[in-house]
Order: sequence, then C-alpha cells, then structure tokens
Amino acid sequence: MKTPGLNEQRKSWVAVIVPPHLTSEVMDQLPNALSFLEQLGLNEPEFHFTEIWAGKGEFQKLNLQQRLGIFRFMSYIFATYRFQVLVQTFDPDNASDILGRAVWPETFGPLKFSNHEDLALIFALLRVRMHLKAIDGESATACVVVDEGRLASGKSIVIPGLAPTFCAGVILFASSHLVHPIQLADFAAFVMNRWQLLRVKESLSDLDKTLLEIISPVAKCFINIEAVPIRGFPNITNIRHGMS
Repeated sequence: MKTPGLNEQRKSWVAVIVPPHLTSEVMDQLPNALSFLEQLGLNEPEFHFTEIWAGKGEFQKLNLQQRLGIFRFMSYIFATYRFQVLVQTFDPDNASDILGRAVWPETFGPLKFSNHEDLALIFALLRVRMHLKAIDGESATACVVVDEGRLASGKSIVIPGLAPTFCAGVILFASSHLVHPIQLADFAAFVMNRWQLLRVKESLSDLDKTLLEIISPVAKCFINIEAVPIRGFPNITNIRHGMS
C-alpha cells in the first residue's frame, strides 16, 4: 500500500537500544514467548509482525485475538523496559541532497555512500553511536547487531574508528532466528510503518483503532522522530516519518 507524501523508494533502519542490565532478561523473555507459540502449533516461529498482522504463513494458524495478544505482549515489553528507538530514513532524493552538502568517503566498510539504502544504515549506526556517547561519554560501549540481508548472517564489518563505543569497532550481522532481540527492531519498524499508513486513511476501522490502542505506549520510545496526534484520537500519538 502506497503512503501519500512518502517516496516509495525510501529505506528506513530502526535501532532498538537494550541497556546492558536488561539484556539477560530480554534474552529470556523472547524465547519463552516463542516457545508458547510453538505450543499453539507454530513451526519454528519468529516475530515477523507484518505476517502476524496479516495472518500469513505460520500465523494463519492463530485467530485474530491470539495475534492481537502478540502485539499486546510486545507493547508491554517496550512500555515496561522503556527501550529507546532511533530511526534513520533516506530516499534517493534526500540522500542526493545530503551527499551534495559535503565531501563524503566512497565507502563505510562494504557499505556505499552512493547507495541511499546503505547511506541510511551508515547514518543509523552513526546516530546510535552519537546517542550512546551523549549518554555515557567515552565509557559508552555496545554490541551492535544488524538484521541479516545487507550482509549474510555471521558476517561483520570492522571499523576500528568506531571503537570503543562499538565493541572492537565491530558491527555484526545475524539472523533474527538466532539473535532474538533483533525481533524488537522488527516490532518497532512495524509500529512506525503502520502509523504511517493509518494516519492517511480517511476513516479507521474498529480493528485499526484496537491496534492503535494496543501499541500507542510504544510511541514514547521513539526519541528522534516527531509525534503528532491522530485525528479523532487525542490521547494516541502518531509517529511521523522523519530524518531529524
């Protein structure tokens, strides 16, 4: 579904920051939830939220209320742990504008500044690094894991200049099936994308309204994109796409 006012070639990267003191608990919570889905008959499930919402793939085995329950669980996780979410988006037009403002290197490891999708990932990584340093200064450290796709699971980028904020200057790529917290980013991306669609609908269905009520607490987790009210829902904020 096209979203009026947004370039259809845009690429967004969504980063979810899990504080070190919560990592162990999160690593337990998500596998436990996935095990519950296996008990409901799903085969090796993962939290792919577009499929969950549409009831596709393995999730066609679940009824609507069970699928909404997954969204309630994830919204509860975000609201309870107060994860911080950062977003970076580029499309070919604004990427070209950014690249024209300064002299940039050609590459960032294997990533290319000339490719707007790579550029969005580069800026997302740098945005995370700056955010962590703003909080903890030179003592900030993080293990950075990116969902496979741009590079295969098990591959990595090593850029010494990113150390020590990124441990050993390493950016790891992994499957969300192996590294479950990646699925947190998938949820945050679904929330952002769904709100982009719902904010331009002429009228919201009862199901749309139910979803908004479930995931509205997640809006507070997004820290670098603007939040505006959804028409007719003054107590629910709508995350709007942005670069800032």
